[in-house]
Amino acid sequence: MTSDLDTEPRLDPRPDPRSDPTEEQPIEAPQPSAWERSWRRLFRRPIAWFQRPWTTERTVQFLTAVVLVGGATIAVLRAVQPGLVLQNNTPTGGDMGAHVMGPAYLRDVLLPNFQLSGWTNYWYAGFPLYRFYMVIPALLIVALDVLLPYGVAFKIVAVAGLVTLPLSCWAFGRLARFRYPMPELMALAGLVFLFDDSFTIYGGNMLSTMAGEFAFSISLSLAILGLGLFARALQTGQYRCWAAIVIALSALSHGIVLMFVFGAAFLMWVVWMDRQRFRVGLGVLVAAVLLSAFWVVPFLTNHEYMTDMKYGFQPNGSNESFWKMFFPWTPFLDIVVTGLAIVGFVASVARRQLMGAWLGITTLALFAAVYVARDSLPVIGLLWNPRVLPFLYLVRLLLMVVGIVELGYLVLSDVGWFRRSPDGELWTGFTIAAVSASVIAVCLLFLFQIVPGGGYTTKHDKRVYAWGISGWNPITLSSTASISRGPFWAAYNFRGYEGRPAYGEYKELVDTMEDLGLDADHGCGRALWENNEANGKYGTTMALMLLPHWTDGCIQSMEGLYFEASGTTPYHFLTAAAVSSSSSNPVRELRYDNLDYDKGVPYMQRLGVKYLMVFTEGAKAKAADRAELTLVAETGPWRIYQVGETPLVTPLDTQPVVANERPGDQRERHLELGTSWFQHTDEWAAMPVDSGPADWQRIDVVVDPTRTDGLAPGEPGRKVDIVIPGQPIEAVPLPAVQVSDIQLGDQDLRFTVDQIGVPVLVKMSYFPNWKVSGADGPYRVAPNFMVVVPTSTEVHLTYGRTSIDYVAYLLTLLGVALLVVMRRRGDPQYATESPIPEAVMVSTDDTRSDLQRDLLDDPTPTGAIWDRPPDLDGQG
Repeated sequence: MTSDLDTEPRLDPRPDPRSDPTEEQPIEAPQPSAWERSWRRLFRRPIAWFQRPWTTERTVQFLTAVVLVGGATIAVLRAVQPGLVLQNNTPTGGDMGAHVMGPAYLRDVLLPNFQLSGWTNYWYAGFPLYRFYMVIPALLIVALDVLLPYGVAFKIVAVAGLVTLPLSCWAFGRLARFRYPMPELMALAGLVFLFDDSFTIYGGNMLSTMAGEFAFSISLSLAILGLGLFARALQTGQYRCWAAIVIALSALSHGIVLMFVFGAAFLMWVVWMDRQRFRVGLGVLVAAVLLSAFWVVPFLTNHEYMTDMKYGFQPNGSNESFWKMFFPWTPFLDIVVTGLAIVGFVASVARRQLMGAWLGITTLALFAAVYVARDSLPVIGLLWNPRVLPFLYLVRLLLMVVGIVELGYLVLSDVGWFRRSPDGELWTGFTIAAVSASVIAVCLLFLFQIVPGGGYTTKHDKRVYAWGISGWNPITLSSTASISRGPFWAAYNFRGYEGRPAYGEYKELVDTMEDLGLDADHGCGRALWENNEANGKYGTTMALMLLPHWTDGCIQSMEGLYFEASGTTPYHFLTAAAVSSSSSNPVRELRYDNLDYDKGVPYMQRLGVKYLMVFTEGAKAKAADRAELTLVAETGPWRIYQVGETPLVTPLDTQPVVANERPGDQRERHLELGTSWFQHTDEWAAMPVDSGPADWQRIDVVVDPTRTDGLAPGEPGRKVDIVIPGQPIEAVPLPAVQVSDIQLGDQDLRFTVDQIGVPVLVKMSYFPNWKVSGADGPYRVAPNFMVVVPTSTEVHLTYGRTSIDYVAYLLTLLGVALLVVMRRRGDPQYATESPIPEAVMVSTDDTRSDLQRDLLDDPTPTGAIWDRPPDLDGQG
């Protein structure tokens, strides 16, 4: 008799012991691994996409995207000079010529020590590299350098943001589900933005990128893509993880774009908010913040150790106005672009098209941000308000596209053929795309002055560019119209240092400095070179910032690119002005002593400068009269002097005094104290420090009212206040100490003293990550150096991580964990397609997502791989 239990299907995978052992048992198919399933997905998707029926609608939209997006990308590629990009040389031009140093140092020093940021002695008597500047573009360069020469890898990454922006704008339109042909025309809007010559340094366009702001353009392209992914997550629940990742990458590529992408994402979240979308949007934004925390948190917590360049704000002159900032083009173009953007905003609100409405709200917010940012960022400062303008210009152009298409549909909807045609909406969109693209293409052809049949002619005795037939020129540019400068700037940069006529002179100078460093009678050390625009003949006025790059760190340049990243920056420029005939004096509000060697030589000695490099006759004459300067080499127009008495570690003859903290901006308070001591040491009986042992005298410092100049920071002509001791300093003489065996490493410094307990000065930029063994401290001292009190004869300073760094990395790990949780939970299913009833969500009657329509025969869940629920059947 058989029990009911025996008749139940067996769950035990082992063979039934009652079965015939000679009977063949079925062999279970091996389950594919996760890696194999991923590869299957990778190939299945494009195959499924290609096998979909090629309907008229699909074919037309596909060809429109290929022509417009592909054409825009090709236009950018041609403008950036791909032949020069692939030449193996060292890029130059503007800031780009100095950016060369950073990624190479990351590759050679930081990454081998498992660091994404760390210390370098190359600039400003040392500063924390990639602590305050963005590391993702540098990592891309290092990754490409594995396969390509460094200069080629650098140039490819430098143009990456430009080349990908049209594609990102198109992807944004598709992901945000704008109706055809808005996404395709958004690619052209991105192209117009790139070729906008109305600004050269704000960021994002081609000119700014060639000036050195390539991290900005990379970040902006990622931001637009990330916002599109975030839009899809709020609309359908898809791509949440990818949205968080791309937004975080954008934030980690440029700090100013960080503010835009998070601000714009927040507004999008508010526009789309309902109960479910509140949780989804919050999860994406929190994940993006956590992923970027390893860089953002140290930046925010250490900003007081940066330099505020005091750029002020715009408008700040009679020839400037907010009107000119907001509308930088000709009146006709400004009216057309802004008018169409208004049409797009109004139409989106009327049709309850939330993404179009979001573009309008974001545009208005950016108008306000340019005005509000006149006062810079709260607490942090550092923001120059014109840096907000590129976002305004680009978003307005995207909104203009919405206006063009909405207006086009409105006008063409009454045309009989379009109304009667079964595919009338499709051909209406195609007509709008064709006409709009033709107009934009013609405008760009005129911008580059390469119109077929065009040429130069004379009108009113002036040479102008015109187009016409047989002497008839119906279209003539004004005499002030100029050809787009972008391709010329790209050619200048990418011919490299090696392509400049003065390269031989430049290389000989670098070789001379390297020889001095290798000479036992002279040795390695810091070099300060005369600041002058004439240095631009080498490719950029910043060419000599690469002295440490060419000499493997032996000859360090006192001047560097990342001005804000070091608290020592103001003191360098005070010194450079005092030894230069025509210095740029970029840090505003300082009290410069121009070409004053009586002050300049002591300044160099206080900064530990070993070599002075001058080339103008005025500077040469002044240098020749100073006994502290010894001429050690001449090359080309340059004379190189060695500065006496500049060891990196020096004994103090008087015990320092601790300056009590004063209320207000601590960055400004320390600048006042540092410059007052640096430029007026005769007024101080002892060196002021921020903190120190309990037995050191504490004093207050007060502003000297007899030497104030201007009422508040940011006012025209205002100078940094001079402070003086608020009470007499009790000078405490110190016994003589012998310092020896000074050894400077990449991120550490060793030296020996012959007695303990006596403070010594370390002429290395202060930063809280410095730790010392064999001594107490380090204590921050004016100007921006360190004092330690040896407790052992062997002293070792090292640059390491602080608790802030560990917390920041922990937060990023939490962000990764949050992504895993989101991934495993799969895509959320919204109760309604929109938080607003009857809102217009898609461009066609098919309410399925693009990916669902692309994969009609694919039964697997939709969404990016990251956003899928786990495969339960093991079949991928």
